[in-house]
Amino acid sequence: MQILPYSLKTKSVNSLALVLLTCLCFFSFSYQLGEVPPYHTDENFYILSAKNMIQSGDYLTPVFHDEKRFAKPILFYWMVTAAYKTFGINLVSARLWSVVLGTLSAWLVFLLGRRLITSQAALVGAFILPSLYLHFQISRWATTDMTLSFFILSAFYFFIKGFQDEAHRKRNFYLFYLAMALGFLTKGPPAILLPGLTIAAFLFVRGDWKFFAEMHLPTGILILLAVDVPWFATMYFLHGEEFMNHLMGPELRDRIFHQTPFSFYYPGVFVRYFLPWSLFLICSCALLIKDFKSKMLRIFDKENYAVLFCTLWIVVPILMFTAFRIEHSRYLLPVAPPLALILGHYFTQLADSARGFKRPVFKIPFYLALLIFFGLTLVTAVGVIALQSTTSVPFRIMFLPLFLATGATVMILMFIVRRKITLILTLAIFQTFSLSLIHGDAIPFFNRYPMKKFALEIARTGNGQEKIGVYRLGSHQARLGALTGQHSKYIFTSEMLHTFLETEEKVYVVMRESVWQGEFKDLTLSRLSTDTIWKKRRVDKQFLEQLWDEGLELKEADLIETIVLFTNQRISGNVISEKS
Repeated sequence: MQILPYSLKTKSVNSLALVLLTCLCFFSFSYQLGEVPPYHTDENFYILSAKNMIQSGDYLTPVFHDEKRFAKPILFYWMVTAAYKTFGINLVSARLWSVVLGTLSAWLVFLLGRRLITSQAALVGAFILPSLYLHFQISRWATTDMTLSFFILSAFYFFIKGFQDEAHRKRNFYLFYLAMALGFLTKGPPAILLPGLTIAAFLFVRGDWKFFAEMHLPTGILILLAVDVPWFATMYFLHGEEFMNHLMGPELRDRIFHQTPFSFYYPGVFVRYFLPWSLFLICSCALLIKDFKSKMLRIFDKENYAVLFCTLWIVVPILMFTAFRIEHSRYLLPVAPPLALILGHYFTQLADSARGFKRPVFKIPFYLALLIFFGLTLVTAVGVIALQSTTSVPFRIMFLPLFLATGATVMILMFIVRRKITLILTLAIFQTFSLSLIHGDAIPFFNRYPMKKFALEIARTGNGQEKIGVYRLGSHQARLGALTGQHSKYIFTSEMLHTFLETEEKVYVVMRESVWQGEFKDLTLSRLSTDTIWKKRRVDKQFLEQLWDEGLELKEADLIETIVLFTNQRISGNVISEKS
């Protein structure tokens, strides 16, 4: 299908819309980027390993906690290192590449969609992409996933360009192979398997096997080898069997042969992590019920290859990861772009029909989306009211329920006045802003992440090289490591704590004050800082009865507990714990 012609006026509108889309994505993905949520423990690996590269001068072998890390290829480590050298060593710098590539992915969705469907549908899909929760969330993580997804999306884009444009086919397919090679250097085989299997399925269904001869496969293989082999060969030369054993064991064998039972995990992830858009897609399937056979066969027509291509782009990864039984929700990130494009195509088709937005296939998911937003409004409003009795609530947190309620109300008004495409764009923009406010403001406030305060204190009193021990505080250990960029060790026994403190070097320790008072008050430690976290309470009959009796006036001691940052060396102006 050729690119559809459009007027200069349409070009101007699209250009303005893309500028707004870029601002929307970059602002939303980077808003309060230095806060901990959303957070993934894998961030620690890249944050600390890239810092070690700068400090050691070894830019070939990633090292994490004094151990060589062979789990992923080198490209993303280099990217984080470049960000550190440009913007300084901090959490924001480590996450910045994901912000940029998450934003550029929206542009690629528009460019690809404009080739596959129409400019209007492509633009709608591009605005939907940042509002897909999985894409939004991972655009704020210092992990390889967004970089991999960007290279996979790039590979599909150049494939479609080569598929359509015979005059520049060779150049586009060379770029197709280059994108896969860079993806492989980021996260390994998925960068080749996902595009390769999807494209093979696409050509097989269309009966276009002969097209493989036009894809310059021998040259493509040489491009893949030229980009990827040098680093792997160098690592084998430097580390020999240690590197090869890890590559063939944990990275290959253990991901294929394991005891994880078969499950329909990824269809569930698809529904949960793409709300509310997945509801529209599910309800749209009702359109296939009538004349199911003829409509399904129509997908395989030559002129309808866009829908077929995007459908296979979604189905193949789900089937592949389901077959391998590797259950990580972030693995479905590469299916976000085709989902956005299919939705853009679906909504523009509905808008062109007289009763499209009045039909149940649209109204049911739309009402459910409104219900979700009003539910979030109620939850955040109750949370704000409950916390006002125990702590000072910032204005931006009090503003959130009003924002959610206002956005949902505006969408209702647009639905009433039949502003069809404007309604979809508003829903996408509203959801994107809501996600940024929830992740940037609400989650850090409601969940209480004191490790940020402790990280600032460690930076003020240390030299950036000290080890940090976190005693029985679960994932706070990983958060503190990410925020400080320092070796953060999880300690879960008293023997480990004593061993950790038996050193002449300066170290830091974080623990609950109640634990210190009850078990370790005989240790000579300097108290540097205190903060509070929510107590982990089971929502059982007793708690519900207490909540019913006391309402929102629960005592502070029932809700929060104090944690303390200590050091093993005397700090001027701080209190030394007395042996008692």
